[in-house]
Amino acid sequence: MKVYIVGKGRGWDKTPYDNIPVWGITQLILKRPADLVIDMNVYEDGRWGEKEKGEARLSRELCKANDIPYIDLDNYPYELIKERFKTDYFSNTVDYAIALALYRDYREIDLYGVTMEDAGEYQYQKPGVDFWCGMAKGMGVIIRAFGEHSRIMRTRDNKVYGYDFPQQTKEEKGVLFV
Repeated sequence: MKVYIVGKGRGWDKTPYDNIPVWGITQLILKRPADLVIDMNVYEDGRWGEKEKGEARLSRELCKANDIPYIDLDNYPYELIKERFKTDYFSNTVDYAIALALYRDYREIDLYGVTMEDAGEYQYQKPGVDFWCGMAKGMGVIIRAFGEHSRIMRTRDNKVYGYDFPQQTKEEKGVLFV
């Protein structure tokens, strides 16, 4: 089983339109169709602005009107996932999506628009995505990050610490096999 997890970062628009399920992160569904939306953000306490809060409301309404599953803090199987993987390390919605895909026994996960570039909030969230990609690898799951801007499972300078040789990431045509 394979799933596309699609964020709103650079490259989201490269997600194929085929028969693979698409899980949209936060308000991605306002940009392209998705089979499931996952949004683990809190909007009521002012962490996000009115624009994001409004887009989240529209996303939820769109999902409800079209019978698209909407996963959030109220219905995410947090305790089950925490118990299965023996961790509560979640730093962003992408972490929760990867964990849910692993929990549901997906064997291939393709990430689009999930670059975790080094600026802003992503510098604090990247370790969580790296962690869950590592969990996937450890379980024998194939995980790929699409897009030339992806920083997933890469060091800041793309070199192995201490040895200073280039990381041996397998990359073909803009696809990083993490």
